[in-house]
Amino acid sequence: MGWLSRPVRTFGPLGGYQVAKHICKHQPRILMYHRFSNPPVTGWASPDYFDRQVKYIKDRYNPYSLVELLQYQREFGKMPPHAVVITVDDGYRDFYDYAFPILRKYNVPATLFATTGFIDGRLWLWPDKITWILERLNYIPNDFLINSLKVKSGPVDDNGRRELWKQWVAHALLVSDEEKHVFIRGLADRLGLVFPDSIPGAFAPLSWNQLHEMQAFGIEIGGHTVTHPSLGRVSPAQARSEIFGCRDVLKEHLGERERTFCYPNGQPSDFNDLLPELVREAGFLGAVTAFPDAVGTRDRYLMRRHVSGDDMFQFHKAVSGVEWLGHVLRREYLLKPSYIADEAE
Repeated sequence: MGWLSRPVRTFGPLGGYQVAKHICKHQPRILMYHRFSNPPVTGWASPDYFDRQVKYIKDRYNPYSLVELLQYQREFGKMPPHAVVITVDDGYRDFYDYAFPILRKYNVPATLFATTGFIDGRLWLWPDKITWILERLNYIPNDFLINSLKVKSGPVDDNGRRELWKQWVAHALLVSDEEKHVFIRGLADRLGLVFPDSIPGAFAPLSWNQLHEMQAFGIEIGGHTVTHPSLGRVSPAQARSEIFGCRDVLKEHLGERERTFCYPNGQPSDFNDLLPELVREAGFLGAVTAFPDAVGTRDRYLMRRHVSGDDMFQFHKAVSGVEWLGHVLRREYLLKPSYIADEAE
């Protein structure tokens, strides 16, 4: 999409976004958020920007939760016009603190995908453990090798922490789920750190009571597995346990109702052909990935999403449909299972 950035920045505000909105009338855009913070944190969403974005969607588009979008499609045989869906992953407490009041203010629905083991307080999300290690690291005393990854000695500043975070997370995503947890424990051990027994406040999850409250308002609480593994790197039995177990816990705490699902991490390497069928079998009405391409919402168990946050240029590209149109022009099908590829050609 870099090839489009300069003309979009120029012509988008001059009417380009409005043209894209008209062209994409029946192609819903699904926006993806994760964390919220005040004061702002790079890569997260802050209340000021999120308020502007929710108001913009309310004034110019038709907002839906993801399950409402698919219920409309089932009832009418097509997608609603000018539909935009706000989705938020994982289930951090900052959604309740910062995002939910804004959604309630504008009476805009959304979908929150909850990792049930995290909500129960039984586990931290594994990237947060890497963040926690790095926040306590100012110096690495010795070179060491762990899981084929070499960690070099030396001082660690803020830039170094960012680079190490990218490197360690990338490595964790390349190995099996079991190896990932061994790798993260090994990092802590080699650096002389012991994880707290409970989840630190900076990484705190929502409570079931908060989820009840938000569900009563109209926030869909969707599924995001039990422990947040890459489902493409676990056995079929574990994938089934993660998907069905998440469904059962949501039903136990929040009652029986139609819900949708989000694949953890959600990149092409996090899938296999088995997963959409498992999600369908578990009774979820649809599911989303974590990247955009030309497929859009064509397959309801592999619907694409667009990143959003405090970058208003990215927000306008995503919500207007410009980003999707760019992928259509380039035919960038990042993930093409046979049942999608055949239809797409």
